[in-house]
Amino acid sequence: MDYLSFFLTSFTTFFVIIDPPGNIPFFITLTDRLPPEVRERVSKKSTIIAASLLLFVAIVGDLFLKFFHVSINSLRVAGGILLFAVSVDILMGSMRKETYTRRSIENIDVDSLAVFPIALPLYTGPGAITAAIVLSSEASDIIMRGIVILSIILVYIIVRLTHIYSEKLLFLLGKSGSDIIARLMAIFLAAIAVEFVFVGIEGEIARIMEELG
Repeated sequence: MDYLSFFLTSFTTFFVIIDPPGNIPFFITLTDRLPPEVRERVSKKSTIIAASLLLFVAIVGDLFLKFFHVSINSLRVAGGILLFAVSVDILMGSMRKETYTRRSIENIDVDSLAVFPIALPLYTGPGAITAAIVLSSEASDIIMRGIVILSIILVYIIVRLTHIYSEKLLFLLGKSGSDIIARLMAIFLAAIAVEFVFVGIEGEIARIMEELG
């Protein structure tokens, strides 16, 4: 896989899973009772926490695999199934996100709000963590690892920009427009998930055939 193709795959995967435009309504709902300066502080803190966690996972993902004695093919299959479940959740209306929103509105604590549910799991959920481990494990050299890190940073820069211009973007897209984008991205996420599963199964079959041969 060439570098440009790997970058497009990496960036698209993270963008679809993290879904900056689709999460605009949830961010506004979670922070609409806060003064502008407090909302800004929540935005900065949650973005930094979410990005730092995913970068950490991308960097040390191989160590997790070795520690738990999990093969990359097994992770591809498990990750693909998980990402497919995330895509279905988005297509069905993101009920989990709405649940987090209702819980947070009932009892707003600025610092904890930045961590949960905005940083975790809204912007760095299980799907993003799995994708980070899989993509970093597929990186065959230092440049590809750098591409994974660059993709993560770029997506969270977009997240931060959507926070800054959240009200304008929501006005431009509308609630229905934001939902349409989220569901459209979910279709691509489902396709990426299926590809993960196929590649994992193919790799495992090739390993078994090699052992038998």
